[in-house]
Amino acid sequence: MARRYFVDSLPNCGGTVLVGEVAHHLATVLRMRPGDELLLCDGKGNECTARVERSGGGKVAIQAGEARRAISTPFSLHVAFAAPRWTRADWLLEHGTEVGITTFWPLWTERTRPQGGRQDRWQKLVRAAAGQCDRAFLPEVREVTEFAEFLRAPEVPTLRFLADGHGAPCPASVAGPAALLVGPEGGFSSSEREQAITAGFVPTGLGPHVLRTETAALVGASALLLAMQRH
Repeated sequence: MARRYFVDSLPNCGGTVLVGEVAHHLATVLRMRPGDELLLCDGKGNECTARVERSGGGKVAIQAGEARRAISTPFSLHVAFAAPRWTRADWLLEHGTEVGITTFWPLWTERTRPQGGRQDRWQKLVRAAAGQCDRAFLPEVREVTEFAEFLRAPEVPTLRFLADGHGAPCPASVAGPAALLVGPEGGFSSSEREQAITAGFVPTGLGPHVLRTETAALVGASALLLAMQRH
C-alpha cells in the first residue's frame, strides 16, 4: 500500500484537517485509523510525515510534522509520444511515472488526431503512480501538443533521440537532460521524420522488434535513464 500522498500544498506543522479527494481516499478507501502514519507531499519535493488522529464525514484530522526537502534525482528525461488510444496512453503515463520520466508530451501527428482531453485523468494517474513507487517529485504532464509546435518548444532538452528501427543503438552513456520522441503505430510520416531529424533528434534503435508506442516509450526511457546513471 502506498504511504506517500499528494496535496496541493503541505499543511503547517501541528494539527490540521485534510478535506477533498485525498481525505476521501484516506478515510473511505484505505480506512485509516487513529495512529496510522503517512507521508504528505506537494509533488515538488517538499514532504512531511503525519499521524492520523481521527477521520469521518469526508475529513481526516492529522498531526503534521516539520516539512523537509526530499532528495531530487539528477536525471531529467522528456518523453514525447504520438498519443495512442486512451487506455494505452493511461498505461504509458502510469508506468512511465514509475520508470522515472520527468515530463510527458502527448502529441497530435498526421496519423494520430484529437479524441478529447484527458488532462485531469492523467494528473490523477501520475499522482497515484508516484505514491505507489515512492516518488517525491511528480512528473509534468503537458497538454496535448501539435507535432510541429513540440519541435519548436524551447523547453525541450537539446540532447534528442528519435525512436527509430533504423537508428544506431541507444548510447551506453548519456549526459542528460534528454528528450525521447516516439511515433505512432506505423511510424511518423516521412515529412515528420525529416522535421524531427532537422530539429536535432537522432534516430535511435530500441531492439530488433516492432514495438507499440507505449512499449517503445518505456523501453527507450529505461535505456536512456540507465545511460544517464552511467555517465
